Amino acid sequence: MILKRPLGYLLGITISAFRSRLASLFKEHKIDLSFEHFVLLHQLNAHKDMTQQELANHLQKDKSIILRQINILHEKQYVTRLTDKNDMRKKNLILTKKGFDILTTAKGLAMTLSDEVLNKVTKSDLLAFQRVLETIQINCGVDIGVCPDE
Repeated sequence: MILKRPLGYLLGITISAFRSRLASLFKEHKIDLSFEHFVLLHQLNAHKDMTQQELANHLQKDKSIILRQINILHEKQYVTRLTDKNDMRKKNLILTKKGFDILTTAKGLAMTLSDEVLNKVTKSDLLAFQRVLETIQINCGVDIGVCPDE
């Protein structure tokens, strides 16, 4: 392998730097979201009527962690829980108007940051990078499916 540092280290440092910059942008624009909450809202917007278990499975997180995060989003009135029409035991997680609005603003800031950090990265390098990330995800057993924003 030609990497001088382990892949996990490189990915970890990169995501930490991005998360930190995004958190600063959110704070600057008075957006009351953590990176994790941003990801949850994004997933709930992309996959309508998800249950807590489906969300936990999709994000490969423990159900109790997702429950705590969803409770916070519910308290902020960004998410509501609705009883499933087919299975009364299930609660579907739905974005509220307030949740959708904050997500829309946050996504705009995230896209601006993405453009900024990808400055000077060529289109061909970016496409190659995307293919490499998708291959890594597949090799790790992640079902990458279709990106909800495509």
